[in-house]
Amino acid sequence: MMTIDLSGKAILLTGAMGAIAEHMVRRLTAAGATLVLLDVNPAEQALPMLKEWNVSSASYVYHSIDITDSVSLSRVVDASFQRFPHMDTVLGHAGGCGLHPFATTSESEYERIFRFNYFAQTYLTRAVFAQWVARKIPGHLIFTSSYVARVPHTLIPAYASAKAALENFARCMALEYASTGIRVNVVSPGNVAAGSSLKVFEEDPAYREFVLRVSLGKRNSPESIADAFVFLCSPLAAEINGQILSADYGGGIGNRL
Repeated sequence: MMTIDLSGKAILLTGAMGAIAEHMVRRLTAAGATLVLLDVNPAEQALPMLKEWNVSSASYVYHSIDITDSVSLSRVVDASFQRFPHMDTVLGHAGGCGLHPFATTSESEYERIFRFNYFAQTYLTRAVFAQWVARKIPGHLIFTSSYVARVPHTLIPAYASAKAALENFARCMALEYASTGIRVNVVSPGNVAAGSSLKVFEEDPAYREFVLRVSLGKRNSPESIADAFVFLCSPLAAEINGQILSADYGGGIGNRL
C-alpha cells in the first residue's frame, strides 16, 4: 500500500468543518500535516467536533471566520503566514448550497450564494498570493468545485454558475502566476453522499435519477474526495498545474439533466 508523508507541511483549509472536510482533515493530519482550519462555526462548536474526529489539538490551529469578509480573511491569512512562514499549500474548500430555483430565489440570496462559492475564493487567492509572491514561495492553491460547473442542472443556477466561474478563474491564475512557480488546481467531485450534495440529492427526484443514471449508479464517498486532495498536496502531484481533477465516477462526461 502506498503511503503519503506530509510531515512538516502546513496546509490552510477553508470550510474546515463540513461533511467532506471532516475526511480531508482526518487524512491530512494522519499523513503528518499541520492544518490551519478556517470555518464559520465558532470555536466552542468546532473544537469538540475535531475531538470527535480524533484529530489531535497539536495538529491544527482553528479560526472562526466568514470567508466572504475579505478584510477579516486577509487578516487571518497574514497571521497564519506569520506562524507558518513557509506554508506552501492552501485548500479553498468552503462552498455549498441547497436548492434555489431561479424564479423563486431573491436577488440578494442569489448574490449571497455566488459570493460564497466564487468571490470568497478570489478573496482567498488575493491574500494568499500576496504572501507567496512576497516570500518567493512556489505555492499550490487547490479549490473545490463540482461537476455541475460543466454539466448544467436545474434548481441550482447560482451555485453551478459560481463553480463554472471558479474553474475558469483557477485556470486563469495558473497561467498568470506560472512564472512565479505558483500552481492552481481544482478537485471536482460528482454527487457526494454528504453535505450539500446529499441535500440536493434527497430533495430533487430528477437530479437523483440523473446522478444514478450517469455515474455507474454510484455516488462519491467523502473519503474519495479527501484522497484526491491528499494526492494533490503530495510530491506525487508536483508537476500538475491548471487542471480539473474530476473525482465523479464519470458523472461529468457531457451528460445533461
